[in-house]
Amino acid sequence: MLERIFKRVAWADLAVTLPFALPLIAEALIVLIYLVDGWLGFGTPGLYFEAGPFGMMFVHIMGVLGVVWAIARLRTPTADLARIDAIARLAVAALIIYAVASGATPVLWLFVATEIGGSALQFHALRKGRS
Repeated sequence: MLERIFKRVAWADLAVTLPFALPLIAEALIVLIYLVDGWLGFGTPGLYFEAGPFGMMFVHIMGVLGVVWAIARLRTPTADLARIDAIARLAVAALIIYAVASGATPVLWLFVATEIGGSALQFHALRKGRS
């Protein structure tokens, strides 16, 4: 049961981070995020993300690291890795909140929700597994 929850969260991470690891797809996904921003009426200036090749390199590195971390958790779905992941998700959520507070698109609240949700699922499973 625990392994299944840990693996489901890892599969979700793989689905979300893989596009960021792939150059052409990452750019398209970022454009899509800003299109959704516009559709929702936020009107966040796209200038906040015109980072060019240097900035996109960090996006791709983040994607690759996310993919590798998800694969590690799929291959070895242990309580220790789930605990580390659950804590890291809270740190990532805080960084996204900081970005939104600094002017990034509010569409990123969706990512905050998934980070906190994945953390809560794993912490709940870990607690249940201890009792």
